[in-house]
Amino acid sequence: MFFTGDPTTRKRVDLGGQSSKERDRQKLLKQTRLERNRCLWLCQQNSAALKIQKYFRRGKVVEVERAKVREQFYKTYGKHGHHVDRHCFGPDLEFLRQLIFFVNAWNMNDFSVLAEICRLIQHFVRESGDVVELFAGTNYLSNHSLVVYRLKRLSFACIQAIYRNRALIYKECQSNDELHEARKVLI
Repeated sequence: MFFTGDPTTRKRVDLGGQSSKERDRQKLLKQTRLERNRCLWLCQQNSAALKIQKYFRRGKVVEVERAKVREQFYKTYGKHGHHVDRHCFGPDLEFLRQLIFFVNAWNMNDFSVLAEICRLIQHFVRESGDVVELFAGTNYLSNHSLVVYRLKRLSFACIQAIYRNRALIYKECQSNDELHEARKVLI
């Protein structure tokens, strides 16, 4: 047999390595795994971006709603709570619900409103001597959980406002101004 240079006539010897079919299969599996991981990474990125967008959109919507409730509160009860009487604190009325919803410790107008409301609460409690009747009305047992929840939220708002504005409160307490008497009551 003479050598002609034709590879088809050569004898093939199996050296025990991978066949080309198996190499192609391994390459395809690796490629699909990489593609799957890339798609998974893209899905995670999109999901994270959507969550961030929802959070910021929700924040903007909540701020708009707070502004609406704040304006309605000012129309109903006055800019500094001038039209508030002892019956406004009842569990069936919107007064505390609105106040708790829109109050922001960083907003000086909200801080003034909160201070005035605390002064009014102190005045009404001194007048009648009954805190429970002021907030729960005559039917305390059926409104117990609502009253407790609203009082906790009001207390938290007051504490937060005091903490955020502590430097201003300290300066005002040093002066003997009667204009800021409501803020002294808040403390």
